[in-house]
Amino acid sequence: MKKYWQTILIAVIVVGTIGSYYFLQVAMASNNDVSFKIETISGNKDEIKNLTLQTTYQSGVNHRWLYISKDGSTILNKSSLIGSLKGTNKPIIQKFVDQHRHFMRGKESNLSQYFEDKERLIYTAFQNNGQKEIGDNFLPLQIDILYKKTNDNSFFEIDTPVQSSIDWIKINDVYVAHGKIKILATNYLYNGGEELHIYTVDENKKELEKDAIIAKLTSEEIVNAIRVFNANDTIQNQEYYLYMVEKFGKHKENGEREITSSQIYLYNNVTNEREEWIIPDELKPYRKSMVIHGTNIFIPVYSANGLKLSRYSIEKKQWEEPVMINYERTARDNEIPFLQITDSKLYLVNRMTDGYTLFINELRTGESLYEGKIVNDKKENQNPDYSLNIEQINSNQ
Repeated sequence: MKKYWQTILIAVIVVGTIGSYYFLQVAMASNNDVSFKIETISGNKDEIKNLTLQTTYQSGVNHRWLYISKDGSTILNKSSLIGSLKGTNKPIIQKFVDQHRHFMRGKESNLSQYFEDKERLIYTAFQNNGQKEIGDNFLPLQIDILYKKTNDNSFFEIDTPVQSSIDWIKINDVYVAHGKIKILATNYLYNGGEELHIYTVDENKKELEKDAIIAKLTSEEIVNAIRVFNANDTIQNQEYYLYMVEKFGKHKENGEREITSSQIYLYNNVTNEREEWIIPDELKPYRKSMVIHGTNIFIPVYSANGLKLSRYSIEKKQWEEPVMINYERTARDNEIPFLQITDSKLYLVNRMTDGYTLFINELRTGESLYEGKIVNDKKENQNPDYSLNIEQINSNQ
């Protein structure tokens, strides 16, 4: 009988906890509700027809996940309780779920694990979310391929050899061409080291063809970092990978660590070749803001007058004329505008004294396509010191 009472007690605690969470969220939402939308200042309104800003809203102790569009905003933690606990799908993932519900069952929502073209949708994942069991010398790599015309799928699993020092593996991108599936992944070591790998899988033979290490930091470098600059929400092939390997030393007077070495590399997925890329000294302070888009690398430099976007052509191996975009200075000097490059357009969100402004410009020329404001429909619930952190801009033009 005691066993049953323990079960009942646990059930009551679980239900009570979930119930408290639910009612707390409802109470917070009703007392501190916020609603934003995008209002046009100038330009083509079609630019924001299907535009959604994925943001986080912060006001005091209140925190909200918001999707903002021209029609208003959705507070994600006002959705169903189960939805709040599980999170909300990104628009592209939601499209996959709507179109291929059976195939998407049980799959992760990280776009970096997917590849899509007109004929296929490919999903890649290391078993157990990439976490290797202690003592194991392999980690299963799972690949599932959906053929859109027939709605059939082909699933296979490969025992990928891993070193005993590997803790877990994170997939950064998937590249597919000529019967090969290449997976860019970061291997994190138990002792704090990192390795950047490219796993090449033969799609027909269903076997691992090659495991190439293109960057490595050993455990001796206690503070280090391998940073990949490619967008992690791209589901089509990226011809080049841009990444940086940095090692740090002691703290300086300003609290930051001294950089003992910093190398930037370009990896060509077509030729499987890697080369070091050197940037001019005057742009080195801005290297952490680099963006790679297609065969161009962009380095943004912000000033009181706006944005200077330096542009390097990988194919021509030369710097092109920079793109200049004028806008007013941000309300806070230490706050850098949000910048995203998608579909040959530049999206920039800048904080002004009276809120946030959205700019959309043509990437090649810098021509203004759209300017709008992110306005709050319920200013009575707004703390003047609120902040919006733009996580990502989704556009389904």
